[in-house]
Amino acid sequence: MDSDFFCRVKGCVVVHDGFTFDVYDAHIFATNGTVPRGGELIPWTGNPFEGTGEVNPVFTGTRTEGFHIVHDSDEGAAFTLTSAGFERSTDQNQNGVLDAGDVLNSFNLTQSLSLGLLETASQRSFYLSSRTIGFQIRAQAALRGSTNEFNSVSNLQRVFFDYGITPSGNDDGMSFGGAARSNRFTRIGNVSDLGALSGSGDFIAEFPQAIRLGNNPSQAEQSIRFDYVYGFERYDLSLGAGELAYQIEFDFFRN
Repeated sequence: MDSDFFCRVKGCVVVHDGFTFDVYDAHIFATNGTVPRGGELIPWTGNPFEGTGEVNPVFTGTRTEGFHIVHDSDEGAAFTLTSAGFERSTDQNQNGVLDAGDVLNSFNLTQSLSLGLLETASQRSFYLSSRTIGFQIRAQAALRGSTNEFNSVSNLQRVFFDYGITPSGNDDGMSFGGAARSNRFTRIGNVSDLGALSGSGDFIAEFPQAIRLGNNPSQAEQSIRFDYVYGFERYDLSLGAGELAYQIEFDFFRN
């Protein structure tokens, strides 16, 4: 951001995972104009961080995550047994997944016994910085496919969604947030599930001022971490069995 003339003068937002970067400009190169207030920022086709001449994809989840353990396809989800007066969990070692370190003692079946998954959420993060301008984040969710009983979840209202920021910290040895402004983050809209983000989506967060506080040789130090978590609030067998695939995307707009 410090070496990019248009970012310094017109403003920009940088999205990254500590390795690769996307730059969203307030400058319109095609017309030599400026994105108006409320307008969508433009992905720049001349990324100064990598020098490849095109926007680089940002892959989230490559560093230590914040809220929840992110389940891999080969991990089993731990479950709970709930009845009147007690709740028993299979996750004895409390690592968020069902593995060889978990043991479930014998129990009696009763009419009130309920079986449910202990953890069905996944969390992802990416790092954000900006210069000169404030901006808003719009989130969109789209259903990509469902099978069997999960066909009834077409509106995605059963999939909860929450988000926040981590202003500073150290992820896998990478320090971030030391030269960033974090006290002006505001949640906007009324979003608690992916159903509210379907179609054209909704604005979920506002940064009224630039995140970058001052010159710093580290892009990460000029960044905060944006965290979001999604999944079933509490899945049990009454919801049926099947597969559900959906996609979450974020866009950036000038304040």
